[in-house]
Amino acid sequence: MERNAPGDAIHLAPRRVAEATRAPAPVRAARHGRRGSLVDRRRRSGMLLTLPALLTLAATALYPLLWTMSLSFQSFSLAVGGEEPAFAGLANYERVLGDAAFWTAIGQTVGYVTVTLTVELLVGLPIALVLHRETRGRKVLRLVVALPLMIAPVVAAMAGKFLFSPGYGLVNEGLAALGIDGPAWFADPWLARAAVLSTNAWLALPFVVLVLLAGLANIPGELREAAVTDGAGRWRILWHITLPLLRPSILIILVIRLADAFRVFDAVYVMTGGGPGSATEVLSTYLYRQMFTRTDFAGGAATSVLFVLVIGICAGAVFLSLRGRRGER
Repeated sequence: MERNAPGDAIHLAPRRVAEATRAPAPVRAARHGRRGSLVDRRRRSGMLLTLPALLTLAATALYPLLWTMSLSFQSFSLAVGGEEPAFAGLANYERVLGDAAFWTAIGQTVGYVTVTLTVELLVGLPIALVLHRETRGRKVLRLVVALPLMIAPVVAAMAGKFLFSPGYGLVNEGLAALGIDGPAWFADPWLARAAVLSTNAWLALPFVVLVLLAGLANIPGELREAAVTDGAGRWRILWHITLPLLRPSILIILVIRLADAFRVFDAVYVMTGGGPGSATEVLSTYLYRQMFTRTDFAGGAATSVLFVLVIGICAGAVFLSLRGRRGER
């Protein structure tokens, strides 16, 4: 019988322990089968738990969308004794696309969305950078910035109308205190647009700031410290470290706020009603007048479908553009 040297026991011990604890092949297969069945059960339970939410989403979003698309291809009238709904092909789309007011509303909506997102980012980023610093009163300032989240859009629009009112508005009162004659905000097209835009930007600013704060919190402090050690100034750190790492947060802001800005209705309807003339008419107010003033529900359905397509195309373009730049880097 071969004997092992005393030192061999130390080297052979780990292997013997591994051999002793290693389960036979059938046992390992059984364990793998149990593990696989457990994963399958969890997957099935997850699907069952999300099924009610999917059914609710289908009932509240998918069905109305499909019904609206179906209505857009029909001739439909609410008149008593009117014709029965019938297939109209693309007639409703041709009528909407041939309406000059539709294209005016699209142009003003795109301009409003572009300026609104630009203002929100240019104002929200400095505020987020200030609130991200360890300063005294930071929590109070964050609370003040988040206050507009608690205000309903209609209430904010009424407050904006009061602020910019030419007779008793606080904005004109402040200008008068400085010796400046306050303008008639809602009589001039550009001033009316500025009033609506500033009200909506103020209402959406907390969302932008909070998302940017979350992005700033995820940036490792070691990167800034290394940049400072290498002699980089604040602007170089902002341009080469902070902004590139904030790109996912900016993408979230652009996609979500783009859809929200396209659907703006409360501020325009309450503050200007689309006026003066049609200077502040956007797609939402155009759609409202088409369906509830002219009772053109088939044309309104076609406008709604085109509205969704415009939002989807713009959001997809923004998303692909930012993702493409991220891939290049």
